[in-house]
Amino acid sequence: MKFSQLIPLFAISLLTAGLIKAEESGFESIFDGKTLQGWDGKPGAWEIRDGEIWCTGESKGKNWLIWRKDEPANFVLRLEFRWDNGNSGVQVRSDDLGDWQIFGYQVEIARQEVMGLWHHSLFPGDNPKKEARHLMTTAGETATISKEGVRKNTKVREAAEVQALYREHEWNTMEIIADGNKLIQKINGAHFSTLIDDDDEFSRKKGFIALQDHGKGCKVAFRNIELKRLP
Repeated sequence: MKFSQLIPLFAISLLTAGLIKAEESGFESIFDGKTLQGWDGKPGAWEIRDGEIWCTGESKGKNWLIWRKDEPANFVLRLEFRWDNGNSGVQVRSDDLGDWQIFGYQVEIARQEVMGLWHHSLFPGDNPKKEARHLMTTAGETATISKEGVRKNTKVREAAEVQALYREHEWNTMEIIADGNKLIQKINGAHFSTLIDDDDEFSRKKGFIALQDHGKGCKVAFRNIELKRLP
């Protein structure tokens, strides 16, 4: 191919790169890679290693690392995570109960066969809506909760087929989209599950973002945490 023929191709590639960059605009980093500035966590439970947030595994009880700067409503949250042991999760639109305890929507981070879960953390065990809100989805499902708190689950894909796209003991990407009454989780670019929550009592339209340490030797890490606000 002649050099003169390469110029138009080079121009097209630059244009494409520009379009991709434009599509990615609007994201802000909420973790600086060096400190926990803007975050609030239980002493000794979290630390920075090589630009990553790590759960130390030292806490005996569950606790959360909370991003304190805002309580966003509609947004896209993007991050990378690695699971090695125990149980963890990413909270969105959640309430702060004090003492690093968080109440609200959680995307599960754990072993492969339980991924895809939307869970309502710290939901009271004696509440009549416990069954509907405790384990709301699995991978490949859309869960719809009515105004009265009744849940209906619809299978879109086989759970194991979706869960196979997640890798234990390696870095994975996560994207959480919260828009109106709909919450979507994607892992490694794949749509894992959707929650549509219209419950008059417990649905949440805004709240804290937080990372969970379930205690008892939990080992999980996070990096490249970015937030894009939606109208």
